[in-house]
Amino acid sequence: MNWKRWESLCRKKSSGQPGSASDGFYRISAKEHWILTGKSVAAVVLLTYCFYRRAGAAMLLLPVGIMYYCRERRLLLGKKKDDLLQQFKELLQLTVASLKAGYSAENAFLKGREDMAELFGEESEICRILGLLKTGLQNNRSLSGLWQEIGKICQIEEITDFAEVFSVAKESGGNMVSVMEQVCGVIEGRAETKKEIAVMLSARILEQKIMNGMPYLIILYITVTSPGYFDACYSSAAGNILMTGCLSLYLFAYFLGCRLVEVEV
Repeated sequence: MNWKRWESLCRKKSSGQPGSASDGFYRISAKEHWILTGKSVAAVVLLTYCFYRRAGAAMLLLPVGIMYYCRERRLLLGKKKDDLLQQFKELLQLTVASLKAGYSAENAFLKGREDMAELFGEESEICRILGLLKTGLQNNRSLSGLWQEIGKICQIEEITDFAEVFSVAKESGGNMVSVMEQVCGVIEGRAETKKEIAVMLSARILEQKIMNGMPYLIILYITVTSPGYFDACYSSAAGNILMTGCLSLYLFAYFLGCRLVEVEV
C-alpha cells in the first residue's frame, strides 16, 4: 500500500474540518510519519487477528487503517498548531521587552530569533516563521502585511487577529506594547481553558481507553485459556457475519467516543 497516497487522502479529509491544521506549513518528520504508519498497521493486524484470523481480511480492513491514520495525523497537526501558538506567545513577550528597551518593532521581532532557537530549536515552526519574516523585511515588505500572510498560512486565529490589530496600531501610532501584552493575555487565557477542559475530561478519556482495549483483552484471554472456543466464529459463514457485526459496533463506538472527547476551544 502506498502510504504517501494515504497522506494525500488525509489532507483532503482534514482540510475541511473545523480546527484542523493543514500541513502546508506544519511539517511531519519521517520519524513521526513512520510512527503513525506503524500504529495504523498494528491496528489493522490486531483487528484482523481478533475478528477474522485470516490474512486476506487485512485487505478489507485497510479503510479502517486509513481512518485511524488520518485521525492520528490530524491530532498530531493540531498539537503542532497548539505548540506554535505557545511559541508565538513567548515571542511576543520577548518582543515586548525589546520594545521597552527602545528597539523598533521590526528589529524587536528579529532579535527574538536567537532566543526562540535556544528554547525550541532551529527547526521549530516559530523559527521558520521568523525566517520568513526576515526575508520579507529584506524585500521591503511591511511587517503588518507579513504577519497577516503568516496568520493565514499557519491557520491560527490569534496570529491573524494580532496582525490586524498590529496594522491598525502601527498606522495610527498606537501603543504596540499594550497590543502585544493583550494578545499574550488572550493566548494564556485560551491555554488555561484548554487545561481545565483536559482535567475535566481526563477521567472520561482514561475510561474510554480502557473500554477500547477490553474487547481485545477478553478475546485474547479466552483464546489462551480455552483454545478452540472461538473456532466456530472464524470458520463458518454465520460466525464471520457475527464477528463483522461485532466489529462494526466496536468501530462505531470507538470513533464516536473519540469525537465526544475532542473539544475545540
